[in-house]
Amino acid sequence: MKRDWDLLRRLLTDIEEDRDVFADAPVAPNWSDQSSDQYEKEMKEYEAADNRLAGHLEMLIEDRYIDGLSVRRGADGHISYGVSSPRLTMAGHDLLDTMRSPKIWEAIKSRAKTMGIELTFDAIKALGAIALKQLVG
Repeated sequence: MKRDWDLLRRLLTDIEEDRDVFADAPVAPNWSDQSSDQYEKEMKEYEAADNRLAGHLEMLIEDRYIDGLSVRRGADGHISYGVSSPRLTMAGHDLLDTMRSPKIWEAIKSRAKTMGIELTFDAIKALGAIALKQLVG
């Protein structure tokens, strides 16, 4: 799975604004509605989308940007979620504050691309400070 910063930004925003982070979660296909080939294709797409969502939530949980959510992966590949009043931690608020403004967020991504560096949590914070100075100054 490739890290998707726009998805991470959306998840942080959804949690801060008390929106359901699973509102756009994929829905498992129904076997009885289609042929087995079509079902298998849709199931693979569903599993990929569910893995992507779970993986991004795990990143935010593991780096302690969010609290009140858990992701469990079964041996069979099944993913389940635990939800108990999701919230941003102080670090989560700080990260989102850096990424919040669409203008600054685009400047951060553009600057990273121009410099040929990959976005990391630390790079976003550093580039956010530079982008803010350029836009303000």
